[in-house]
Amino acid sequence: MRVFDTERQEWAGSRRERLFDADRYLDLPRQRKVLQHTAVVLAVCGVSFSVWALGWKDEPEPYRPPAQEGPAEPGVTAGDTASPGDGSGTGTSDDATPTDPTDPASPTPPAGYEVLDDSQGFRIALPSGWTRESQASQYGIDVVEYRGPDGVRRVQVFQLMESSPHASVVEAQEAQSKLDGYRKIHVQYVADPSGGEAAEHEYTAGELNGESGAGAPFHVLDYRFEAQDGQRYALIVYGEEDDGREDERALLDTARAWFCPPSTQCEAPQAS
Repeated sequence: MRVFDTERQEWAGSRRERLFDADRYLDLPRQRKVLQHTAVVLAVCGVSFSVWALGWKDEPEPYRPPAQEGPAEPGVTAGDTASPGDGSGTGTSDDATPTDPTDPASPTPPAGYEVLDDSQGFRIALPSGWTRESQASQYGIDVVEYRGPDGVRRVQVFQLMESSPHASVVEAQEAQSKLDGYRKIHVQYVADPSGGEAAEHEYTAGELNGESGAGAPFHVLDYRFEAQDGQRYALIVYGEEDDGREDERALLDTARAWFCPPSTQCEAPQAS
């Protein structure tokens, strides 16, 4: 058989024919050996392909977390992200706005109380339905007074200019001791929830800055403390002595637990 040489553009002789079709001129044993090697190579390729195919088929699917069962978290719907509340909310006045009690995600104060965001920037919790008054102060925020419907129970909030709560309490006690019917219960350091310095002056008196108690003495808790912003504030609670002292103590404890100074993020107190 003659072969056409494309490089030379001519028909090749028998020697070049063997170069183009060398396997044809091998002897029979060598041809069988070539065929055996070819079969082995093909077999190995087939086994490799089978292993790869089986491995690909059995490869695990990407993990997908199971859908959670049960009711969704209150106040959170699909696509929303729950965030911790700060106890503030919309309300009924321009000066103090109560937290929405219908919001199940909002932390709640004791029964009968509401959390207020005062226009002076602080947060506080007080009995529902109290009125608010304020007057300018020589230092810091305005002096804010919340008063109950009976006209006797009230809470005052203002900022201190003194260097420490104890120094402020001692200075104020000198003036308060001149009130008609004044009787000191104690003046002492106390533990504040925030961990800062605090002092308290507890006393009774027959008048408050010229306002008579109409025969029934006032019970007063004058609490001064260093808040979370490093500034010092006063919470002064007034009530009647004749009905016991527990109600004034509850007023003070709740107001302080929920108090958050202006321009400060505070967590809601833990339920006790």
